Amino acid sequence: MALSRVKEGVDELFAALPKSEKVLHALILVWVLAQIITSNFMHVHADTLWGSINLTAKLHAYGGLCLLPITLVFVYRVIKRRTIADMYPWLSGNINQIKQDIKVISTLRLPESQPAGLAATVEGLGLLALVLALLTGAIWYLVASNSGSAPQLLEIHKTSVGLIETYFYAHGGMALLHYIHWWRNKE
Repeated sequence: MALSRVKEGVDELFAALPKSEKVLHALILVWVLAQIITSNFMHVHADTLWGSINLTAKLHAYGGLCLLPITLVFVYRVIKRRTIADMYPWLSGNINQIKQDIKVISTLRLPESQPAGLAATVEGLGLLALVLALLTGAIWYLVASNSGSAPQLLEIHKTSVGLIETYFYAHGGMALLHYIHWWRNKE
């Protein structure tokens, strides 16, 4: 009984997404988690030559290169469904829905997801953070594997990874809050 209720809650969280986005979302979630885990076992520093990095670091680099095209397909699918104006409303100065969502949050309630709202904006920023981490990693790989090392690019990549890690944990935390909210309302 409890397992079917868990599945029902997860289905509810992703009810609005097309099946292709659900599959890509799950794939990217697992892949990013694997990238985070492997990064903890890497020993790559500014002066580390590509030929000297360990197997885990190579798996991490190749994993990131393989994740890049999957992420680009996902970003395309999401933007095709939601539009750039929906996910990046601040580009045109449209922050009215974000302000309304913040007011709802200030009452300790979760706002419903709205076009150009806080949830859509955060999702857009998360997609940018993921693409940034993957592109900086790919550029570092291309330079380091051909010239031996690329210390500045490695630092840029490590900094950009901090953004996607923060998003990964915060996004997961928000999903958990929505799941708990759903669970309580079902009782």
